[in-house]
Amino acid sequence: MNLRCLGTQVIAAPVLFMSVGVASHAQGSSVQANSATHVAAEMMKGKLNPAESKVGDTVVLRLSDDLKANGRVVLKKGTMITGVVQGIGRSEPGTHPQSMIEINWLAPTVEAKAAQSISIAVQSVIQLNIADRNQVEDSLPDNSEIRAAHFAGIAVTPANPALLSMPSVVAVDHQTSSAIETSLDSSAPGPLFKVGHGELVASGGVRESVELFSHLNNDTVITSPSKNFEISSGARMQLLVGIRK
Repeated sequence: MNLRCLGTQVIAAPVLFMSVGVASHAQGSSVQANSATHVAAEMMKGKLNPAESKVGDTVVLRLSDDLKANGRVVLKKGTMITGVVQGIGRSEPGTHPQSMIEINWLAPTVEAKAAQSISIAVQSVIQLNIADRNQVEDSLPDNSEIRAAHFAGIAVTPANPALLSMPSVVAVDHQTSSAIETSLDSSAPGPLFKVGHGELVASGGVRESVELFSHLNNDTVITSPSKNFEISSGARMQLLVGIRK
């Protein structure tokens, strides 16, 4: 599919690097039931590379701070979050984007008194270099059982409406959404939103950017105007998290 016009059809949205805060869905009793916040994380294991990654591959993020809502800890600092590669897409040279990858996040169990469930999307990513993290990666648990359970049909947490109140979350037009999802052969439910962007430093110091999208359903779609990109261990991320009470 020709994606030549994608770059001009996505509605721009600012990326916010914020300390952990809370934005509530402002409609009646939903204010108490749903909220959205940010939390920092680091990629500890695996890599995302459209030329090399395969569907079913996993990556592991580690929270750099406590995830809180209304003063309560929902997930503790150091909590591991696993992502499973759900789809990989490419388009013809000269189109925008040329490469993309879709990840589903397997939300960990939350503190019962603080929340019932969470929805995760990546809002920003920065990778200054590709660090040698083999020793750290070898110390992390194997994800084969998690991957198998995911493709056996683990239920996906419904999108949290509070995420729509976050300034960086902007709906994309139907043509853009269809082009991305067709390239990924994606059947994810619900509309697609642009949630942020990232900056990567490739080999030789070449900088490249990626755009971050989500259905707000524990998923992230990463696209790039280049034919390939890589996000690996050491990457710093800002997660956008919806919290359901």
